[in-house]
Amino acid sequence: MIFENTQGHTTPRMTRIGEYLNRENCHLGDETWWQIIKAEGTPIIATVADGYAEVIFLWRQPSSPAGDAEIQAVYIDMNGITDHHSFNMAQLTRIDGSDVWYYVASIPLSWRGGYAFMPVTAALIQPDYVGEYQEKRAQHRQWLQRLFPLSCRDQLSLNQLTHCAWGHLKTPLHMPDAPAQPHWQSFDQRGGQPMARATEIIDWHSDMLHGSRQVWLYTTAAAEPTVPSASYAAKTKQLPVVVVLDGRFWSESLPIYDALLCATQDGVLPEAVYVLIDEIDGRQRHDDLGCNATFWQAIIQELFPLVSGYFPLSTDPHHTVVVGQSLGGLAAMYAALNWPERFGSVVCQSGSFWWPDFSLVKPPGDYVTPESPHLLSEMSRQVHDGLGQGTHLNIFIEVGRGEDVMVDLSQDMYHQLAAQQHNIQYRVFDGGHERLCWRGGIIDGLSSIFSL
Repeated sequence: MIFENTQGHTTPRMTRIGEYLNRENCHLGDETWWQIIKAEGTPIIATVADGYAEVIFLWRQPSSPAGDAEIQAVYIDMNGITDHHSFNMAQLTRIDGSDVWYYVASIPLSWRGGYAFMPVTAALIQPDYVGEYQEKRAQHRQWLQRLFPLSCRDQLSLNQLTHCAWGHLKTPLHMPDAPAQPHWQSFDQRGGQPMARATEIIDWHSDMLHGSRQVWLYTTAAAEPTVPSASYAAKTKQLPVVVVLDGRFWSESLPIYDALLCATQDGVLPEAVYVLIDEIDGRQRHDDLGCNATFWQAIIQELFPLVSGYFPLSTDPHHTVVVGQSLGGLAAMYAALNWPERFGSVVCQSGSFWWPDFSLVKPPGDYVTPESPHLLSEMSRQVHDGLGQGTHLNIFIEVGRGEDVMVDLSQDMYHQLAAQQHNIQYRVFDGGHERLCWRGGIIDGLSSIFSL
């Protein structure tokens, strides 16, 4: 087995990697070797030192039928580790004379995230961009739009979530010291096959929003109605209500119901009603979640009365939680700051506090730490000027260490909110802008909110 760099020399690191790929009684890339690798599972954690591990990813070159173009490059995208904004995107290396492609990444032992391979023929190899920087950036975006649909999961991994939409194209990787997500364990062991389902799926026809959308309702309470019942709502104790933004994703792509039920049965969460609101599409999501007052007024005036026909909802603002990620995290905070009499608790994950100035967001290669860590965004300035003062919100904020300016923006929001004496917990997790991290943060955040 020979590993050489571009100058034809073998380095100590390459020799070490080669040693980790050796298997007894077989040769690199033969059928027996691949069977052993598949049984062991990938990626392979090699050397470990100073809180990091060298991790080896493997991909097998498929046999190309006569006339078909052969794969010429395999790109890899790991959330918070590689940079798909780069003009030299991370890619695997093929070992000469074999069908073995490999990539080695240095990854923190506490990291969690998804990754995908993108194999391409010669026609889709990353081009050399021309022109000024912004022209090159535009060319790169166009290339990514052609590349990402080719994403595929790591078929050699033992950790698969192929029974849910998220896992069709991505593979989860949980490093050894990543924070535990115990209430997702059964879901993961079933490969993403959900057992629990929405209690009700309703159509919300909103006059205020001039449209309709689906809303998934789920209760972890013992008694579950099957049709709207005023008498049921009147006779049953009021339940905490949790509004979950990006509801279609959390209901269908990476279903959250099993984790919520498990956490409730373990006593981590109280019995509650979960209201998952359909994001519909990217444009509608942007309109709804970009600090849209009408959206939240419609929830208060139209949706809550509709849901209360199915379940008895608490009117205590501290028992009304809004959960959101990214632009949804911004929206969740906006709702609590502007309607604290109804939304008294927030789980905000990787909030898009750059809004409405997207120029604050830079590719990782262009990221520069702000000269001042404070008053970086419009919402931060509003809080500094008094928005939210005296409301005593319950707030859980988290952001990924690999999110660059998002960390600065979240820290700034935390400092402004902490100065108002809200009940607030802030943490930075080892990962990127990543739903695989957020799913655990939802449970942790709700647990933190309900324990106050």
